[in-house]
Amino acid sequence: MNSTFAYAAAALGLIWALVHTFLGGRQVALPLRQSDLPEVVRATAWMCWHMVTATLFLAAALPVLALWTGREGLLMAALLVNIAIMLAGLISAPVLRVSYKTLPQGWLFVPNVLLCALALWA
Repeated sequence: MNSTFAYAAAALGLIWALVHTFLGGRQVALPLRQSDLPEVVRATAWMCWHMVTATLFLAAALPVLALWTGREGLLMAALLVNIAIMLAGLISAPVLRVSYKTLPQGWLFVPNVLLCALALWA
């Protein structure tokens, strides 16, 4: 395992988790909570937003945990989680027929995927 790339993946992952939590909280989560959507839709979306928050922090923590414990499998888990997030984001924009300017999130995780891969195999 390459510690430089693993720490870089963790740092970038932490940045995205914090952006999601604080900027996304103001721009997405708060308006969602205040919307007039049906309660089941609003509550489910709110829960999903928190699940994404937890996933992003986990993806940021996994490379560090891999280094501290010497368990390469944790770094592979980080890579797979980042690939899943990246693909979900890259696929969502065209499926929803919106621009990547509206939904850039998938592109934000391309560097995370590369950093995790380099941490594993460089």
